[in-house]
Amino acid sequence: MNKIIVIGASTLFLAGCGASASIDMDTLMAINQTQTTEAPLKLIVDGEAVLPSLPPFFSGDKVYVPAKVLKEYYSSEQKWDNTSKTLTISDGSSRYVLKPDNEYMQGDGYQNALGGPAILRNGNFYIPADSLNSLSGADVKLNASQTAVMITSGSVSTTVRKPNQALAIAEENDKVKLYTVLKDGDTYRGFIVEVNGTKHTFNWKSPRLLNDPPQIHYADIDKDGQEEVIVILPLGTGTGMSMQEIHVVKPNSWKEVTIPSAEKAATALVSSTISKEKGDLLIKIQMKGPTPSMVTLRLPDRAKDGNFDEQAGIGAVTYYMVEAGKLKAETNVYIGFLESIGTLTLVYKTGNDGMEPESIHFDPHEEYASYIEGKQL
Repeated sequence: MNKIIVIGASTLFLAGCGASASIDMDTLMAINQTQTTEAPLKLIVDGEAVLPSLPPFFSGDKVYVPAKVLKEYYSSEQKWDNTSKTLTISDGSSRYVLKPDNEYMQGDGYQNALGGPAILRNGNFYIPADSLNSLSGADVKLNASQTAVMITSGSVSTTVRKPNQALAIAEENDKVKLYTVLKDGDTYRGFIVEVNGTKHTFNWKSPRLLNDPPQIHYADIDKDGQEEVIVILPLGTGTGMSMQEIHVVKPNSWKEVTIPSAEKAATALVSSTISKEKGDLLIKIQMKGPTPSMVTLRLPDRAKDGNFDEQAGIGAVTYYMVEAGKLKAETNVYIGFLESIGTLTLVYKTGNDGMEPESIHFDPHEEYASYIEGKQL
């Protein structure tokens, strides 16, 4: 794999393998034959024209873009040495050297192929467009009218632009979309909600996680006859932890609906005790609300295992979802050091001030189900 810029080898590998170069060589040959009579190609990054004085061009069957385009969407530095006629590209941790007419870039003790010779033209350094995919994770293609090279920055890229590609589209209505205002390294700073062509910006922030992207839904979850926009943002994952954040918006006014987080709501409705009895660990979980209930788990021979607090913990793992027009949440119950024993499921409804839990129910994990003492009340 080419490694022109590295943000962790495994991360770049995912980005490089997630998309493939899509410039058709037959198309390029046909365009190349007529390029002398047509306007120069444009260079578009995340929907915005860039570097108008450095247009892409064709050389044989390859289209070339200026190396400077990397700086338009990727955090890197480029230095030209006029004496040695070399371009050095670095990202703070790695350094690579490229030379005109050389099909390789020189790293620390190794070479990586560019897919074609680098070209110095009118004092500017150019590289094959196809190489951007493996170099930075960007997707590159010609637009439908074949007048522009379109670059969509990859999952590990950074851009100061407002990307025109939605991060998420509501499965309930494909005209409800979620965009980010800014991709700032590993963080999304600000979000744009679009409903039927109308957009509004919100000052939310969340990390950019490859395996846990933002979600958007469109449903009448408060049963007032009008759909709400539900945005679910990842907050991060770790050992025994995975957190999300919920936002509910009224699209007619763009006002957010007040809604307690699953952890806060569950903590207000659930009480628990942890005690030791005859060498066993006895856990009692009591749910308040419209339909009160209590569950007791007896973990045999666990009293001697480590240190346990007097109460169970709530909320190390939390997920939100929209099912059958209802907003639901799942948050876990744990003991000791994040030993998850079950899940609390909340269903939300309209309350006096925004939304509030309508019901809450505890389900032990399968491996703990046999430890339930008696029947759930």
